Amino acid sequence: MKTRFCLFLVLMSLSFQAQKPEGTKELILNRKNELRIDIGKLILNSRIQLTYEYFIKNRLSVGVSAMIINGHENTYSIFQGQRKYQIDPFVRYSFSNNSKSLFYAEFFSSINGGSNEKIVRLNTENYGYYDKINDHYIDVAIGPSVGYKVYIAQRFPINFNLGLGFNLFNNSSPAVLSRVGLSTGYRF
Repeated sequence: MKTRFCLFLVLMSLSFQAQKPEGTKELILNRKNELRIDIGKLILNSRIQLTYEYFIKNRLSVGVSAMIINGHENTYSIFQGQRKYQIDPFVRYSFSNNSKSLFYAEFFSSINGGSNEKIVRLNTENYGYYDKINDHYIDVAIGPSVGYKVYIAQRFPINFNLGLGFNLFNNSSPAVLSRVGLSTGYRF
């Protein structure tokens, strides 16, 4: 009888400890701000991209990413030209109920600028010829993105996202803009 009574007390104490006190939320949901640095771009291209994200509700957040590229490096891409800067405001919606590990979709816009090589026909008095020129641009792109985020110790996010945007206004800018990143940071 004593053994059964002790076993009953142990099980009851475990069940009381497993329950959360009423009226408290998960700690991660109380933290509304997050700062991240893109370690993928930092390691691979020596580019610095910082991201700030503010959580409006459990599943909805807004933020901005800013990337500045060192002007002394050669980062020319045939598809994206040579970008000098990129500022990306975004709105993000999570599809997961779990706040520690989630899949999300986002809509972003991007203010980007740089230079792009262009082949143009130049004319002189007697003949015409083709030459490459460097054409500087500033443009705005919009597009969708998807990603996955996991939290370690409810404060340290690891975020992976993949997206594609399309520049809208300038013919000298690249038509397509990628949004790829692997970042980590701190949620407070």
